[in-house]
Amino acid sequence: MHLEIENIHHPQIKNMNLSVYDVGYRAAHLHPEIELILVLKGDPAFNINGNTTSFSEKDIILINANELHEIISEKAPSTLLSLHILPQYFEGYFPQMSHISFLENTLLSKNERLFTYSFCKLLKIYLLQAPYYQLECAGLINIMVHDILQSCAYYEMYGDKLALTTKRNSQLSEIIRYIEEHSAERMTLSDLAKHMQLSASYLSHFIQKNLHRSFSEFLTYTRYLNAKALLMKGELSLIDICYGCGFSDYRYMNNAFKKYTGQTPNEFKKNMNSDSLPHNKKGTVKSYTPQEMLDTVTRFMENNHFNEHQI
Repeated sequence: MHLEIENIHHPQIKNMNLSVYDVGYRAAHLHPEIELILVLKGDPAFNINGNTTSFSEKDIILINANELHEIISEKAPSTLLSLHILPQYFEGYFPQMSHISFLENTLLSKNERLFTYSFCKLLKIYLLQAPYYQLECAGLINIMVHDILQSCAYYEMYGDKLALTTKRNSQLSEIIRYIEEHSAERMTLSDLAKHMQLSASYLSHFIQKNLHRSFSEFLTYTRYLNAKALLMKGELSLIDICYGCGFSDYRYMNNAFKKYTGQTPNEFKKNMNSDSLPHNKKGTVKSYTPQEMLDTVTRFMENNHFNEHQI
């Protein structure tokens, strides 16, 4: 499986979590949390809803809830600081957050240095757990979210009820599972609608709204991801991969690769060598221990001369 709904645990503070990890490659996935990512080291590329953007150290990436994204570090693993936060976190004092979707994935903060400092400080407070640390975390998160709302274009979806979140994520998970499981077969929207016991028109709208692409686009993207994974293994011919992943014609696989990589499958295969995407083949993600997280962020702050009195 190459598409998944990731289950994020919130062990310390309800509805939010912080982590640091190295990533060589993270297959396409989504989660109900909004995710903020600070690049501590490396040059990762993010494929978000089929659009690839390259980032570098100190860049900040914003991922909407249920937004499909894939992470690729071509030369060496990148080190990322990640904040996952459910809209329910803001329920008591800013319920509009559950209705907001940001139009940009690159955060250009009006005060980038303060934002980055707040992000790093948030992790340190979260890990050290001094008395009342939850309140300090909430204060820093509010500063960061206020900055995001001022810096990024967004729209509000007033018709989206928070109470429907659990049901929506359950339906979304089953839709992705079914498409992934049957993507190698001839499949139509009607087949999926019958399985979900929903009307085709409602399902089409639901997929477009939550996955930001049509059913046919999502099916093609799923087949492309599966084909790319098989191509990286290097065990099958292009024709076998094509038909084995559900493409009815080599031309369709060719078009999918051109759309998402800018290359034909054959060009993509030729460009894979010992210096290109070594981590992608392994799908490497290495999580840090709390002490490693603290040491890494402290070192990042020192290297970038973050002084609390100068912010």
